[in-house]
Parts: sequence; C-alpha cells; structure tokens
Amino acid sequence: MQTAAELETPITTTPKDRERLRAVAADYAAMVNSDTMNARREVWRRSNRLQERTVPFQIEDNGTFFADLAPPAQCEGKIERGLESVMLRALTNHELIDDDRVFTPYCAVSWAITRPDICPELEYTRAADPTGRKLGYKTNKPLADLEKGLAKLRRAPFRVDREATARRVEIAETAFGDLLPVKLVNTRTYSAGAGMAGKAVQCMGMDNFYMAMIDRPANVHRFFEFVATEAADFLSWLEAEDLILPNSGEFCVGSGSCGYTDELPRRAVRDGESVGPEDCWAYIEAQEAVGISPAMYAEFIHPYQRRLGDRYGLIYYGCCEPVHEFFPTIKTFKALRKITVSPWCNQESIAAQLGRDYVYSRKPHPMKLTGERFAAADFEAHIRETLDIAKDNFVELIFRDTCRLNGGMKARVAEACRIVRRLIGRESG
Repeated sequence: MQTAAELETPITTTPKDRERLRAVAADYAAMVNSDTMNARREVWRRSNRLQERTVPFQIEDNGTFFADLAPPAQCEGKIERGLESVMLRALTNHELIDDDRVFTPYCAVSWAITRPDICPELEYTRAADPTGRKLGYKTNKPLADLEKGLAKLRRAPFRVDREATARRVEIAETAFGDLLPVKLVNTRTYSAGAGMAGKAVQCMGMDNFYMAMIDRPANVHRFFEFVATEAADFLSWLEAEDLILPNSGEFCVGSGSCGYTDELPRRAVRDGESVGPEDCWAYIEAQEAVGISPAMYAEFIHPYQRRLGDRYGLIYYGCCEPVHEFFPTIKTFKALRKITVSPWCNQESIAAQLGRDYVYSRKPHPMKLTGERFAAADFEAHIRETLDIAKDNFVELIFRDTCRLNGGMKARVAEACRIVRRLIGRESG
C-alpha cells in the first residue's frame, strides 16, 4: 500500500530514470525470452505435472547474501527504483546463480491490498543480525492467557487501493511498455490460508499454545475458528473484488518452490473472464506444529487448513515441520501436489509415502551451503543422499534459509550449482 506522500508524487518519470529503466527492461526482456529460460520453464512444467523426473532446483536468499551480489539500483523515484530493483535481482540471479529459476516474461505489478492484523495488541521486537538486517523477533504474546485473550481478536475491512495500483502500472508502461509488457498480478491469493499456526505462536507464545491444546482445547478451537474464518473471508473478498489472477506461471507457490504448470486453470477461461481459487495454487503449512503429535495436528490445525485448502486447484504443503509424521492427514487435501521435505523430516519415510503421486520438495540443510566453510565433498554427499533415497520420486531441490554466515557466497553458490547440475545430469542450461 502506498503512502499519501507517494500518491502525491507526480506520475512523470524523470528522463534519467526513464533511460535507466529502459536499459534494464531491455536486458530483462532478452533474458526472460531466451532459449535458456524457455528450457527451464519446461523442466518445471514436466516435474510439476508429475510427467518426468527432471529434478529442478533453486537457491533462495533469505535476505542476506544476495545484497552482496546485485548492483545497487540507480533510479531516484521510489516506484521507479522498486521496478528497477526487481529486474536487477532477476538479472543478477540469472547471471551468477546457475539454478533453474524462471522469471515472468513481463513486468509484474502487484495489486496494492491491505489485510489488517487480527490482533491489534500484537507487537514485535526485532533484533539485528551482524549485517544489520532485522530477521529475528519476539512478540509481546497478548493472548498468553487465551481464556481472556480471545476477546482481543478483531476484524477490520480488507482494502484495495486501485488508484495506487493503476499508478504503478502507468509508470511502468510509460517508461518501457514497448520493450516489456506490464501485467497485474496478485501474490496474496496463494497464501490466504498460510500461517494459521504461526499466528497462534505469535499471539500466545509456543509454550502457551502447546499447553492450551491440553488444558483449554475448546479455546484453541475458538482461536482457530476465528483465524480460519478471517482467512476464508479474505479469499472470498479477493474473489468478489475480481482481484484473483492466475498464479500458475513463474511464481513462488510455497516455501521457495515454483508453480509453473499447464494444469491450471482446469477449464477454458475466456479473455476477461474472472478466475477463482479453484484456478490457482495455494500454500498451506504449519511449521509451528513441529513439536506436537500427529493426532493433535489432525484435531487442532488440519480441519481449519482444509477449509481454505480445498478451495484451490493445486496445493503446496509445508515448511519446516516434519511432514512424514503428519502425512496420513495431510494427504486428505483434495488437490495436494507438492510436499516439503525439510531437514527435520525422515526422508525414507516420506519418500515411501509420496511415491509418484506428489512432488518431493526437498529442502537441503542450509548449513551445508552457508556454514563457516564450504566443504564441496560434504555438500555433494548431502545432495546425493536425497537423490538416492528419492530415486523413485518426483524431486525438486529448494535451498532455503541461506542466511549468510561468512563471505564468499558468490563463489560457493556457483560451485554448489555446478555440483547439483552434475548430480542430476543437467550440466548446462
């Protein structure tokens, strides 16, 4: 959502910013329409469709090392600088990280949407890491006493700023629309039902949340009823406001995964026709359930996730939780397609349960890449272990939580990509 000051900013882009945006947009257009990018799209399409074991992989940056790789943006206008930064990040990734990441063949402008917090009293205290980035946090746990705290939950109207959104589109189209198409997207659709367990931990604290499931189960159900209703209403509001747009292209659809597929929508959609959740990917997870039993997950969390998840066309499930224990319940989602396999997951167990019915979305241990030193042989053995265990599964490798601990990330990321490509038999492109 733009501020009042941004809305008062003249829509005219300065000649200097326009020249810079056109240069970057031209490079971006050449990259996203290249044979290499088209080949990578096909790798994701075949894997996501459960058509072929192509083993796509991506190396994510969780807000640290990529800042050392990408050149600084040069535009002075705030909106122009944002457009430039997105394209620069994509170009830098394509040049320096030889993974299978794909990018939209257009400039994607997101709808300016506001979804108010459900607990106005929730406060965050953040701590800076050695690089100055505030990734860690703690909360004031306003619902620590859930019996009394439930009254603190509130609803406020969802909002869309159509004027601010149109301004972003106009600035982009005026500056470089003849070089690169500009399209509206909505990144809020796929995650409408994500983070339910996270809200419980943020509002209560993990210890209090876990104890409440034992001591005050009815209150926990009341909490999740509120959370799930708000999420379902948000998704319905997006649909009623005609804000849902297809997300089956070069978009993130889970914890780092790519949703490029030709399966969605599952029906013929005419030009100008609205799409709904059933035409889109969803991301559902409960990483804060890492310490509870499968029975508690099935009772307290999954029924509320189903309320959202079953409205979608395809689902990516999971983040850090050990899904092998929960999978008998998780697989009851109507449209489950991808399942995360975190470092805390029993790989043998989940490989056997997934078979060839789902994508085995493996998250290698981040310390194999970001530790004090990069041991290539150890990294290779770690990846090879997954490929051997999941030799009969559709596998993707998503490197997450790659927060820089030491320098030299550029060199080690490049070497990691070479190792992975050699192991999967795709040593170029």
